[in-house]
Amino acid sequence: MTESMVSFVVGIAVLLCVVIFTAARYRREHKDQPAARWLDTHPIKDWLRHKH
Repeated sequence: MTESMVSFVVGIAVLLCVVIFTAARYRREHKDQPAARWLDTHPIKDWLRHKH
């Protein structure tokens, strides 16, 4: 019974690591996309002249 509990806990830990890695990768890919689209539609000279 103890070995099965250890296997269960290790399996849950591995599963959590995979889920966290996948979510981080998905967020990173989708986070970069809007900035790239914004730069395509706004030339560098436009955003260098823009004052905050």
